[in-house]
Amino acid sequence: MDCTIVNFIINVLLVIGGFAGFLVYFWQNKSREREAAALIVTQIEDIKEKILSINNISANNMINEKAFYETLDIITDNQWEKYRHVFIRKIDSYSFKTISKFYECTLSIREQLIFAKNLQHQQYFNIQGLLNTDCNNILLETFHSVTLNPNMINIKEDILEKETKNEDEEKSKKICVNILDELIKANPNYDLNSFWKIYNTKKSKLKDIINSSPFITYIPLQVSQTLNEQLNNINAIEVIGCEGFRKLKKIAKMD
Repeated sequence: MDCTIVNFIINVLLVIGGFAGFLVYFWQNKSREREAAALIVTQIEDIKEKILSINNISANNMINEKAFYETLDIITDNQWEKYRHVFIRKIDSYSFKTISKFYECTLSIREQLIFAKNLQHQQYFNIQGLLNTDCNNILLETFHSVTLNPNMINIKEDILEKETKNEDEEKSKKICVNILDELIKANPNYDLNSFWKIYNTKKSKLKDIINSSPFITYIPLQVSQTLNEQLNNINAIEVIGCEGFRKLKKIAKMD
């Protein structure tokens, strides 16, 4: 076969191979772009839904603490931060700034939510620590109340309070006290059922008191003020209505 023909065939194959490689690269980029757009669109729609519920937990700079505690994390993985460079030349500058502002407000709201929840968690830990201490005290009080013979204890106290006139009486007093100490140790009058009954009653009363929320909860006013301000800001952003968002949906094939 003529060398010219062979070279021609080789060149054609190289061109075809290069073109095929280009097509693969092109479609892979298109696929990644489509996936990135879908992630951003889905996340923005998810944030908008969560904002609707968060709107109801703060009003007039007052926070509904129970509803606040039950809110889900508004954003975990910032898809716009990860992929916005892909679309900087594909959507208009106004839409790009609008989406960026939307995410800035979202992160600010998340910061307030996390801060306030951390305060709530710390308060719960503090109350649990208080309960642990009080339960230990109740345990010891109950133990002493059911294990020591009150009559012997009273007798011992009377003897200790009695004045002695001379050294012999003082020695006799010490001997009596020592004997009573040994008797108290040897005759504890221990009743396990009584112990648990008394202890559980006291513990139940303590739990009822704590559950009635006797302690002052505290979430700084600045948190609710900042939260309300950012909620107003994000509600005013027409992110889903902007041209860039519609372009992202089109790229993601989510129309």
